[in-house]
Amino acid sequence: MKNKRIAIIIPTYNEKDNIVPLVEDILRLPLDISVIIVDDNSPDGTGDIAKRYFRNNPRVQVIVRKKNRGRGYAGRCGYKIALNRKFDVIGEMDGDFSHSPEFIPSFIFLLEKADVVSGSRFLSGGKSLRQDRIRELITIFARVYLHLILGIKLTDPTSGFRFFTFSSLAAIYPELRSKDAFIVTEVFYYTFKKKFRIMETPIIFYRRRYGSSKLKFNTLIAYLFRVLLLRIWLFYG
Repeated sequence: MKNKRIAIIIPTYNEKDNIVPLVEDILRLPLDISVIIVDDNSPDGTGDIAKRYFRNNPRVQVIVRKKNRGRGYAGRCGYKIALNRKFDVIGEMDGDFSHSPEFIPSFIFLLEKADVVSGSRFLSGGKSLRQDRIRELITIFARVYLHLILGIKLTDPTSGFRFFTFSSLAAIYPELRSKDAFIVTEVFYYTFKKKFRIMETPIIFYRRRYGSSKLKFNTLIAYLFRVLLLRIWLFYG
């Protein structure tokens, strides 16, 4: 997608050691990219660090949220900003280097023939370097579960590394309600419901570079339960 203005949203919480080098790597790509960091008032000062470091860089916008914190709120905040600024392409990725900027050009290329492109560690050429077997097994189970319950036909339906055309995200955005990480599934559900063209591209899912994961085992189990609740709400709502 030549000459397209691209926004990349990075929701953050306690990523003070990762955020600056990650954004620098993104901005080195030969693309017209702006970065929107949405920080949930991290106790480690991630938002303030990013604000100071990029204060003179017009390609980086840093939002520090102090109310209604949560992954869903942060994602919707980033989406709203990017849509209001009318970027042609809007992407999102994690702030811990598990999603590598090296794959971004392939997402942009595939948007020539898709409305949404999502990264998959399960396609041929993709893999996960994380060594948490329980989380990996739950992710594999989620693939079958989400297909059966919500009709989400993806090899990696819990991926938060994805890019949208402006028009597809603008159509999905008003439907989003999640306050937490369930927004990842909610977005995919409405992508399929509205019959947008979605493609997957292989990625390597790296270990986080610094810090520790915020995702707990009980959160994963609750996530699977939320899928069922969404299906019930959609059926009776």
